[in-house]
Amino acid sequence: MVDFERMSNLRRRSFMAKATITNRWKNGICPFVVVFGASGVGKTSIIHQLLNKPWPSEHKPTVEDMYSYNYDESGSKIQINILDTSGQDEYPAMRRVAIQKADIFILIFSIDSEESFQRVSTIRDSILEIQNTEEQDMVPIVIVGNKCELEESRQVSKAITESIVTMDWQHGFIEVSAKDRINIRQIFTTALSQADICHSVKNAEEQRRTSLPVQSNYSKSSNLLIQKRNSCKT
Repeated sequence: MVDFERMSNLRRRSFMAKATITNRWKNGICPFVVVFGASGVGKTSIIHQLLNKPWPSEHKPTVEDMYSYNYDESGSKIQINILDTSGQDEYPAMRRVAIQKADIFILIFSIDSEESFQRVSTIRDSILEIQNTEEQDMVPIVIVGNKCELEESRQVSKAITESIVTMDWQHGFIEVSAKDRINIRQIFTTALSQADICHSVKNAEEQRRTSLPVQSNYSKSSNLLIQKRNSCKT
């Protein structure tokens, strides 16, 4: 028998968790985004492409690097802090602290490595455990399949993975190419949307626009056909 009361309570907690992130952002606390994934999947390359930094000439294992990025949404700037993490298992204490402090998670795998997707699944389980949540969609998570330019070497089915991520896990999903700079910004758009921040920014911008005085253009032309014709030219 379906426990509708429990489902309702969990959904309420999910809404409150996301509202907390949004309220922190409104109070000037930058959203803290943590990027996880196996070594070599392209975590640092994706961040460098977002920040217009030089493409890494060679792979250098990351321990932890922090970046700051001003994300533009509807003309409003959102500063987000991005933590690039190690792809190795050598720093479990650092990983645990990052999970405890994070607002949003971006988990990256490579489409040419089934093992890297299994690593994402393991990290996701750790996030849900450490954040101690019963409802998986309470945690804003985006699963990212990098290296989509390597279609001929694909080991991870897009259709199956997207179904698992969006239907079973209820997270955001996107495939990208750091090398060809495909869908890089959309990763962070999806991430902020998972936390309802983009929605809040759009609402705030819409409220600002509707609060402005309305100026009539009628005096510019008394002929409605001319007005219509001019509008079609723009």
